[in-house]
Amino acid sequence: MAIGDRCQSAKTYLEKNYEGFKNASVDELITHAIKSMRASAQDTELTEHNLSIGVVGVDTPFRMLVKDDVKARLAGHAQDEEMKQA
Repeated sequence: MAIGDRCQSAKTYLEKNYEGFKNASVDELITHAIKSMRASAQDTELTEHNLSIGVVGVDTPFRMLVKDDVKARLAGHAQDEEMKQA
């Protein structure tokens, strides 16, 4: 995962959760990536315009998620967070 300047919050999130990554699905790993980036973004809203998601694995060639997929995942994550707060 590549993270920019204010990255300490993202690192902290990843350090606290990394033990679950080994058996996680690609979708779960993407969710963790989004959560870590939200922790780091602070006052900046994450959108499909300022967040790129790439996936690569042992038997999976590198691919970038298209902006519509990133937008949908961000919206789904935001909806999940709202449900947890309710």
